[in-house]
Amino acid sequence: MEKQKSFLPTAPYKGTRDFYPDDMRFRNWMFSVMRETVQSFGYQEYDGPILESFDLYKAKSGEEIVQRQLYDFTDKGDRHVAIRPEMTPTLARMVAGEVRNLAKPIRWFSIPNLWRYEQPGKGRLREHWQLNVDLFGVNSYRAEVEIILIADSILKKFGAPAGSYQIKISHRGILDSFLSNSLSLPSEKCQAVSKLLDKKAKISKEVFEQELRPLLSNPDGQIPLIYAYLESDLESLSRFKGINSEAVEFIGRLSADLKSLGIEKQISFDPSIIRGFDYYTGCIFEVFDTNPENRRSLYGGGRYDNLIGLFSNDQLSGIGFGLGDVTFRSFLEGHGLVPDLHRNDTVFIPVMEESLFPEILKLAYELRSDGINVETMLESGKVGKQIQTAEKKGYRFVLFLGESEVAKQEIQLKDLKTGTQSVLSRKDLSSKLKDSMLG
Repeated sequence: MEKQKSFLPTAPYKGTRDFYPDDMRFRNWMFSVMRETVQSFGYQEYDGPILESFDLYKAKSGEEIVQRQLYDFTDKGDRHVAIRPEMTPTLARMVAGEVRNLAKPIRWFSIPNLWRYEQPGKGRLREHWQLNVDLFGVNSYRAEVEIILIADSILKKFGAPAGSYQIKISHRGILDSFLSNSLSLPSEKCQAVSKLLDKKAKISKEVFEQELRPLLSNPDGQIPLIYAYLESDLESLSRFKGINSEAVEFIGRLSADLKSLGIEKQISFDPSIIRGFDYYTGCIFEVFDTNPENRRSLYGGGRYDNLIGLFSNDQLSGIGFGLGDVTFRSFLEGHGLVPDLHRNDTVFIPVMEESLFPEILKLAYELRSDGINVETMLESGKVGKQIQTAEKKGYRFVLFLGESEVAKQEIQLKDLKTGTQSVLSRKDLSSKLKDSMLG
């Protein structure tokens, strides 16, 4: 009996995606809108290597990322390296390397490919792309105003309707003062409790309290205080012992300015916003999807003072946020914000007659020279079958060029969307096509 041939699997590595042309069209569209919005605020794009020294993440990333989620290995030169799980450490390294030569403020953004070894689930994969927007060199709260305005403007640029998202803000100074002064926790316990608060929404109340109790000196008295804190507003924070009044005033001033700039309904204070990264030192925020089927955090960020301290003696404050493509696509689809991404910007030319193939290539060249994308068939066949090919590829416009059209310097244009067909002069073809593509 003949041995059956064994084939390699066609599925991608667990937690990753293949991007077929339709998926790439969506991704390119999504990134182009993000890029256009951020650039309108004067931000410049940068990038860095996907491989970095393991020590960079050991020093700059959270414990969970380094110990559980990092793809790391020893390379052929016996160097311990890692695939980047986030962009901020690379950004800090790059800024520190040229900090004295860079004009301040530094406004940078990137859309890197990131990897984390974690269990794939809804809105979470092992590989994803993320828009990172960062501002360095501004110490005042005006930096927070700009960064949060950008976060809001991105959603507006995609056409997100009022009420489809909520921007929740807080301050690490408020949280830190509550943990150390109101709960009287030692510094080593403050970090552990803040990590637990950060994942509170992902676990049950029972598990939350079970993990919380060993960290507290008086659980029965402190747990009710924690719940009261998480449900407080700016005005009621004063009832907690030792709350950082400057941080409370900062959030109040920031909220007032943002509301005056037209995002009053989108912005709110929420002390339950924690942000798990250890490098956040000031204002923090998260953007939430309000869709009942996808009610989750979309993206967020905050203030990180002196992030470049491991690389340089120079002091430089920064603030930024990261927006992942997986959760954001769910937001766009959930709110019906994805436009028709079929190939309306490209025309399709079938081969009607073999002898006219040189004329088809000439016509295609003319249109491409005028900024119009063209795909031509390379072999002749039944016209109906060629049109089916155009439909399957998502084209809207098909051009027919036969002997009669060549003689009269005309072109027949078929709109597959409307089913209409018209005759155009060759000299007017380009302008008419551009008008139709815009329509």
